[in-house]
Amino acid sequence: MNVLATAQALNQRAAREKWYHYCDPSLAFSDAWYDQLLNLWRTKANGRVMPKRSELSPRDLKDILRHIVMFERVSTNPSRYRWRLIGTSLTHMAGDNTGKMFEDTLNPDHLSRWVECCDLILDGGQPMRFLGRVHLQGREYLDAENLFVPLANDAGEPTFAMALCRYTPRRSENDESWESQIAAISGVQ
Repeated sequence: MNVLATAQALNQRAAREKWYHYCDPSLAFSDAWYDQLLNLWRTKANGRVMPKRSELSPRDLKDILRHIVMFERVSTNPSRYRWRLIGTSLTHMAGDNTGKMFEDTLNPDHLSRWVECCDLILDGGQPMRFLGRVHLQGREYLDAENLFVPLANDAGEPTFAMALCRYTPRRSENDESWESQIAAISGVQ
C-alpha cells in the first residue's frame, strides 16, 4: 500500500464530500502532548511495523488513558469495526459505545469516513495525524486533532486502531477558514 497516495485520496474524497476532515501523515502536531503515545508506540514496536495491543498496558497509558479511544476491526471486505475502549474524557462526545459496532452507533453519513480512516491506519501500518471538525450532535463547535496508531493482535495481524484525541473550540464557522487551515499544512496538494 502506498500510504501517502491513499491518504491523499482520502483527503480528496473528504474535500469533495465536505467531511471537514484531513489526514496529515507528517505528524506535525500543534504541541508535544501527543509525544507520549507516539514515543510509547515506537518503543513498543521495537523495530516491528507495529506493537501488539497486549504490549501496551493501562499503566503505560495512565497519563493519557482518559483521552484514548480504541477500535477493533472484526472483519474485512467490507471492513467492520467495534468500539473497544472510550476514555472517560471522550464518553460525553462519543457516548458509551464500548462493545458496539460502528454501524450501530454512527450517523450513516459518517460511517464510511470512520471505516476508511481506520483502514488507512491498519493497512498503512503507521501513525497518522487527523484534523477535523466534530460532527456529533451538540458538539459541532469543536475541532479535533487526533493521533491514530495501529496495533496488532497477538498473532501479529493489524487489528486495532488507537487514537489519542484532543478537542478545542472552533475559531471560525466559515468554510474558507477550514480550507485555509488545510492549505497551510505543508505538503497539501
